Amino acid sequence: MTLLSVENLTVSRAGQPVVGGIDLTVQPGEFVGLLGPNGAGKTTLLRAALGLLPFTGRSSLAALPGRERARAAAFLPQSREIAWPLSVEALVALGRVPYPGAARGLSGADREAVDRAISRMGLETFRHRPTTELSGGEQARALIARVLAQEAPLLLADEPTAGLDPAAQIATMRVFAAHAAAGGAVVASLHDLGLAVRHCTRLVLLDGGRLVADGAPAEVLTPGNLARTFGIRAHFAETGDGPVFQPLDML
Repeated sequence: MTLLSVENLTVSRAGQPVVGGIDLTVQPGEFVGLLGPNGAGKTTLLRAALGLLPFTGRSSLAALPGRERARAAAFLPQSREIAWPLSVEALVALGRVPYPGAARGLSGADREAVDRAISRMGLETFRHRPTTELSGGEQARALIARVLAQEAPLLLADEPTAGLDPAAQIATMRVFAAHAAAGGAVVASLHDLGLAVRHCTRLVLLDGGRLVADGAPAEVLTPGNLARTFGIRAHFAETGDGPVFQPLDML
């Protein structure tokens, strides 16, 4: 069962395409790292695929009715702003809104989903703390937990590791990888190429709103693609601890 399919997806601003002619299919079991320099179109692609931006072409998610779409895919936007002093538990519980009856009160299944999400993000000790009193990284983890509580098969995350310390970055990537391994799928825009190489099963590289490469990490982050897209050279090696990628210098 395909979890996401976009065909010839194009988004234009002022008559100019900022994302042009993207074809992309995501299957269960895939953890897709969406890569590219600033302005490559990563956020625009994610938002358009969800139907949050006008576009031409086709998106299987955008074609769904709103509530059905919310049960098919959960979205973590790049913005991390939390305006209201909700407790961590209450914030995470918002992920259950797409399910029947959740607006009137959480069912036992809803509470179990919230508990699982809080545990997976290591937030048990913060459960009753107001989210506005947390650090930026702790708030980011709470927002990721909200997405997990939605229990949608597909997770779309825009720079999910931004603002997290190294341990939290690794933990988050492991949570996403486990979600994919359990039969779901994740598409996450990432700037840390090292994290992408170590945890993603597949990388999709964008530049100038166009798809440059799509495949296994070693097939995508070639010296040529790195030079043309990022203007860098890097060290990429298979080790006993898994693949290691380290940018070295600008060209």
